[in-house]
Amino acid sequence: MRWFWGTDKSAIVENAQRFAAQGEFDNAIAEWKKLRTGQPTDSTIYNTIGDLHLKRHASAEAVDAYFQAAAAFRAEGSGLKAIAVYRKILKVDPARYQVYRDLGDLNAERGLISNAISDYLTLTKRCLKEGRTQEAIDLYRTIAALDASNVEAKQRLAEFSPMSNAQGESAMQPATTRDQAATAIQSPALASASPFLEEPQAQRGISRLIVLEAAVGKIREGKYTEAEAALTDLLNQVPGDPEVCRLLALLHLKRGEMAVAKAEFQFLAEAAMRAKEYELAESMLGEYLKSEPTCVPLLEMLGRVYQQKGNRASAVAQYGKALALLVESPVPDMPTLPAELYANIKSLDPHSAFVRRFAPVFEPTDPNQEALSVPEPARPGPPSEQDYDTRYELGVALKHTGSLNEAIEEFRVAVNGSGRLLDAYRMLTACLKEQGRTKEAIAAMEQALADSRCVGDTAVSVRYELGKLYEAEGLSDNAVQVFSTIPSFLDVPMRLKRMTGGG
Repeated sequence: MRWFWGTDKSAIVENAQRFAAQGEFDNAIAEWKKLRTGQPTDSTIYNTIGDLHLKRHASAEAVDAYFQAAAAFRAEGSGLKAIAVYRKILKVDPARYQVYRDLGDLNAERGLISNAISDYLTLTKRCLKEGRTQEAIDLYRTIAALDASNVEAKQRLAEFSPMSNAQGESAMQPATTRDQAATAIQSPALASASPFLEEPQAQRGISRLIVLEAAVGKIREGKYTEAEAALTDLLNQVPGDPEVCRLLALLHLKRGEMAVAKAEFQFLAEAAMRAKEYELAESMLGEYLKSEPTCVPLLEMLGRVYQQKGNRASAVAQYGKALALLVESPVPDMPTLPAELYANIKSLDPHSAFVRRFAPVFEPTDPNQEALSVPEPARPGPPSEQDYDTRYELGVALKHTGSLNEAIEEFRVAVNGSGRLLDAYRMLTACLKEQGRTKEAIAAMEQALADSRCVGDTAVSVRYELGKLYEAEGLSDNAVQVFSTIPSFLDVPMRLKRMTGGG
């Protein structure tokens, strides 16, 4: 164990920050490593080292550092920060499927059951593709223990033979699966293109195309198990192959596994958006929406794709479809999305037919009518204040580790809790500002001000924050209007004097 006097530690941190600012990432990493103590307090150090490795484009080293950071966060009892770091690992290397086990365990510990089940299901699909049947069965049992009503877990567990483990893992597989897999291996079209490792490099590209073409044919014929076997073989050779992943998602869609297909298409589209491959993202989302045209999350995502492409009219159209569906049939898990969609539409096209249609809902002229909300249907077990606090804390952890998009998602949920109303809106605004999304930050604070719970000192603070945003964006008239409602708060007199030219 190494110990440092405060001055020595400060000097090391100062050196590390200077090296990083100068682009000398190797030297910065070397300085940070001097501060390691072997204790859980090293968590932030490893997280910083991981970020520096990313800046020097050393993904493997970054992932190693993040794993050390996550382990340290877990050791110190900071589960939310560990979750945030695991998510960073998956961003860097989506093929690290075992991370989903850790995420599932941590989410289950926090009581976020739906998140845990989603993580476990992602890993389970991978286990089945790789032939790790017993591990998949164990995961399905874990899911069933968390949620006895989970349909997929019950169906999958019912499919597997109750034979004892003494007969080996292969005996645990459904007989139909074993027989169909054997047929796929014997298929001339697929078998002729299969063992990659025995082929020269020049032939592998040709073999891949043959397998892809044969798999597409099998999907068209409804021979999904044969197609899946061939595609899984390809994916084992080239993990993360986007075309293979797309075909597997399409296969699940054709087979009617809508929840799995939706998650896969959403994941692929998000990856394409991060890479600014907007045409690919549009294609992925369009593929799924052909089968489920009323899927609100994917409609909203398609709207974002068009918005980032600069196609404002198409973005408004997709946002409008999603908004119309939510107003007609509110979704409990998306309480703030209707207002966000309306704000997006209005910012893109203030004269849109959707603005005229939904203005009475979100901007009522009747002062007795509550604005910016869509009534939720009655349902048992509404989220508690503790649930909202948990989402807020997770958002803070995500922001702390640099995962701003994920933090924004958590804060958009957390604003629905009374205890952290102002804090959640402030953090949401801070994340949006950090990403340069000032207009969205303004919209968030405007929404906070319109919230019926925003009263008293909270309302004063929100008005102040909103006024500063207006001022920073050059919207002086708006800023003056808001500041005039709190003329003696903090430095508002000085700001008003500067903007109005008062003597």
